[in-house]
Amino acid sequence: MDKNEYRQRISHFQDALQARELDGAIIFQAVDLYYLSGTAQSCHLFIPSQGEPLLLAFRDFNRARTEAAVNNVLPLRSFREIPSLLAAAGLQEPKHLGLAMDVISLNLFRRYEEIFPGCQWVDISGILRTQRMIKSEAELAALRYAAEKHAAVFRYIGDIIQPGMTELEIAAAFEAFARRLGHQGTKRFRGQEQGMIPGIVAAGVNATLTSCYDLPLAGNGLTPLYPMGPSQRRWEKGEPLLIDYAGVYGDYTVDQTRVYLDSEVEPQMHKAQEVAKEIAAKVAERARPGVTAGELYDFAVKMAEKAGLGEYFMGYGRQVSYIGHGTGLELNEWPVIAKGNKTALAEGMVFALEPKFVFPGRGSVGIEDTYVVTEKGAVSLTF
Repeated sequence: MDKNEYRQRISHFQDALQARELDGAIIFQAVDLYYLSGTAQSCHLFIPSQGEPLLLAFRDFNRARTEAAVNNVLPLRSFREIPSLLAAAGLQEPKHLGLAMDVISLNLFRRYEEIFPGCQWVDISGILRTQRMIKSEAELAALRYAAEKHAAVFRYIGDIIQPGMTELEIAAAFEAFARRLGHQGTKRFRGQEQGMIPGIVAAGVNATLTSCYDLPLAGNGLTPLYPMGPSQRRWEKGEPLLIDYAGVYGDYTVDQTRVYLDSEVEPQMHKAQEVAKEIAAKVAERARPGVTAGELYDFAVKMAEKAGLGEYFMGYGRQVSYIGHGTGLELNEWPVIAKGNKTALAEGMVFALEPKFVFPGRGSVGIEDTYVVTEKGAVSLTF
């Protein structure tokens, strides 16, 4: 991204701060820092409602200064220096400041309270997440790059998988290939640390297992502390193999799921797979500017019910109440294509659409691709 991209982001963010009559905001979380400054080093980014931002770099200053797209970068030796550094930069003592309350720890919040006594704090996480919903042309180019790389990975998967391989063997083979293509080997997921791996490889009944995550299925994983993804179970003929993997190449993330079925897999699962593809196609066609996320969710549920598969749609027993999620720098961005969500789609929004069916004790099927909203409907970036 060039510096002009970051200047535009900051200007747009400052407009939102002014509309809420805030003096400014402090940005501290890595992805938010990167989105607004170009670096994810250990920093505190002060963005006034008007004027130039100030980036205070605790570690590593030299790297932060080299990477940052903002002009004012200073070293920070102690947390307590923050007020004096703001004052030295000509920034008045703030009385109303914004923080991303959805990701801040209580400990960090208390430290901000201590150095800015009497300041009133406002949650600006919604401002940031709303702004990040609309992708610029540069961001869309980055997403297309990630999608192209990830397509090569799924082609590779189709070439190397064989019944008798364990889920872990399959994951290890294609993850090594993906890393050689530049996959980061991890993913950014907003919220508390969850130890989430890049994705799921689950064969047969393992693809019906849920866990602590808000997902329709999670796989078994290797241990109870990491209850997601591949295990040592072998994939056998006659059962579906589901691979749901986030592709993180460069800084941007696409999400994709493919299911591998042979002729011995029971007919109901083959039918459900075709229904999932039809739901994805029809929802994408309807995903135009002005349509709400909740309307798309309701439409998908009705399609599943009409096909006689409603009880298996997006989980079984305790189903999740979404069929898609935004993606970009983080995997769980807005908009969420969820029940009751009144967010109106707009051109440039990007989301992963993932209609899936879970058959208890048998297996799961479905599909997932990453789409961008256009005037003519959502267009798939992944393939």
